[in-house]
Order: sequence, then C-alpha cells, then structure tokens
Amino acid sequence: MTKALLHSTSHFHEVGASLAWGTLAGVLLAGCAEPAADPQPPREIALEAGEGSAQPHLDVGADGTVLLSWLEPAQDGYALRLSTTTGDEWSSPATVASGADWFVNWADFPSVSPVGDNALAAHWLVYQQQGFGYDAVMSLSTDGGGSWREPFLLHVDGTDSEHGFVTLFPWQDGLAAVWLDGRNMIQDGEFVFENASGEPVGMSLRYAHFGIDGERLASEEVDELACDCCQTDVAFSGGDALVAYRDRTTSEVRDIVLSRLTTEGWQPPVELAPDNWILEACPINGPAIAARGDDVAVAWFSAADNRPRVNLVRSSDGGHTFADTIEVDTSGSFGHVDVAALANGETAVSWLRREGDGLALALRLISRSGESGETVTVAFIDVAGPLDFPQMVYDGRQLTFAWTDFGGVQQVRTAVVGLN
Repeated sequence: MTKALLHSTSHFHEVGASLAWGTLAGVLLAGCAEPAADPQPPREIALEAGEGSAQPHLDVGADGTVLLSWLEPAQDGYALRLSTTTGDEWSSPATVASGADWFVNWADFPSVSPVGDNALAAHWLVYQQQGFGYDAVMSLSTDGGGSWREPFLLHVDGTDSEHGFVTLFPWQDGLAAVWLDGRNMIQDGEFVFENASGEPVGMSLRYAHFGIDGERLASEEVDELACDCCQTDVAFSGGDALVAYRDRTTSEVRDIVLSRLTTEGWQPPVELAPDNWILEACPINGPAIAARGDDVAVAWFSAADNRPRVNLVRSSDGGHTFADTIEVDTSGSFGHVDVAALANGETAVSWLRREGDGLALALRLISRSGESGETVTVAFIDVAGPLDFPQMVYDGRQLTFAWTDFGGVQQVRTAVVGLN
C-alpha cells in the first residue's frame, strides 16, 4: 500500500533514464529478518524560496545542521541561496553568490557543503567567455557562510570544454572535489568524440585537493572515461572517501563503480554489481552513496533488459565487499535516487516513480536484514516524467527532503520525515 501525504502539481518533462547495474559478491549484512520500521508521515516545512527557484541541494554537517542551497532568478541572472535548519524551521536565506553568466541546468546544479569547523565550500557553473564550454567555480567561507572569499576555478586546464557534476567534501584538514571534466575531448585544438582508433573519447572524472585557505594542493585524473552527465556522490568510512559514479568503457558499458581515496591516494575503481549494460548515450541518472561507520549503501536506477528499477547494495565492512542486490522498486521507476544510512542500521532510499497518472517522490526503508518497508509518497507530481533531482539527507533523527515544484509558481519545497 502507498501513502500519498503531500501533493505537488509539478510539471516535469520526460527524459530517458537507464542505468547499468549488477552485483559484487560480499559479506552478508548481519541481523535477523526483521521488517523495517514505519516512517512518520511527511511534514512540509516552509521555506523562503523565491518564485522561479529550483535546483535544490542538501547536505548535513557533523553537528546535524542541514544545509539547503538552491538557485533563483536575480536581476539579469541567478543567485545561489543558502538556508539552514537544526529542526523544523529554515533560517532566513542568505545569498552566497550571483551572476549573469551562470550556466543553469536542471541536472547539473550548484552546491554548498560543510568542509570543516565553521567552514563551508560552494560551487556553481559559469559560461566560458568564448566557445561552448563552462567552468566550475568555487568559493570558501570560514565563518559559517557569513562572508565568502573571492571565487576561483576548480580546474586549471583552460580548455574550451565542459566541467560540472561536482561533489565537494572535507579532506585532510582541507577540502576536495571530484567532477566530470571534458578536457580530453579537446585534441589538437579540436573537439572530438573518437580517437584515431575509433574509440570513444569523453568526460573524465577528476579530483582536486585544497587547503582551507583555497591553496591548490593536488590535482589528478581518477578515471579517464566516465559517463558524461551522471551525478557523482561521496561518503566516508574508516577515514576513506568513497566516490560512487557511473563509469563508461570504450565499448559503451556503463556500470556503477566505486573509487576509494585513502591517505595514500586513489585505489583503482571497483565495479558494483556489473550487468554489462550497453548504452551509446548518457542516461542522466547517477548513483547515490551513504555511510555510517562500516555500513555503506549505494543506490541507483537501472533499466537493463528494458526493466526499470531502483537497486541497492550494502556493505558492512566499509565498502570493501557488498552483499547481494536488493530491488527497492520495480514498477514504473524513473530513478533520480538518494540514499541515507540510518543510526539503527536501516537504509532509506528515495526516488522518482510513476504513480497513477503522475509522478511520486517515494521513500522506502530497508531493514538491516534486507526486509523492505512500505513505500511512502513524500510528494505527488501530476505529470509523467522527471525534470528534477530531489534531495534527501539524514541528520541523526529525521530525514529532510527538497524538490522543485513546477506547478503554478515554480518553487523549491521541503519536508521532513521522522523515524520511529
């Protein structure tokens, strides 16, 4: 049975969404076969987001403070806005940055993330002055967002190419970022899709490490060929940063992989449940990863074998091995997933799915032993296809959601779901 508890008349456009999946054998999660707990009914929380606001991003600090950033129109351009909460009330929004030359895209959106004691990092995307490309720009605050330093480029390649799908995270008393980078597609001054051997050339996954003052400490390529426009995500376990993203091979196999960053550097990426799914296009539908201690969960959407579904794998040894795949939803799924590792060992998964004649932002809890709880509709959307990436975070006591409502007045909306 499905509970429809909040209603939103959101106008999304149909987009192709198909991701690869498979299984990496690993240790089974411990525990008896107990059903997941029932979440409490969603409660919408008022947010001072302006008309036309969209592209929300959620993050949570070590103290449980939830940060919500989003874009909204401002003068001749856009502003990146920020609000925080430690309960059921959002702070008055502050402006992080604004500009008239920003690249604004529903799938590749800005973020604000905590990166240390009272330190925040923000990123957004800016059109290059010439050509078709765009740059990822970053700024730092060391006073909790009260003031922001002069923006600087996340990358230094100087190519007329695309740079986006950024994930910011704290690292070794500073901060780091991974992103998708198009510099390899510029060869001899020309934009190319294939090399001399006829093999595809595309976006790479790159990494940079900065001091808290913004000094660039390291920069390198993690994977020379990644899926072109699927979101990246990062979680932490045992002092390591675990980066989940969609890979791409020269034969167009696009599976979810996990790369581990340790104090010694990057380890080779490991495929998570590969299914040899081949697609000569980007599904615009990246994975989500969450961790709590040694418990790690990765969720994503797949339409391999023309069977749309949301999948989940979990690890109890810090992401070194994973148990068998759990199919979270197999009826009308669109993906656009998020995941949270809960304090009681359960896992929360959110995604977009077809519900009747519309679309639902759905939530399901999975018990530690793998039993699925009831599917809860956090928000209902009365159109057929998605044009949004709803967000979900866990602050240690409840789940917070953010999504864009396109019905009537376009606006970012939020809700919380308590956990019993």
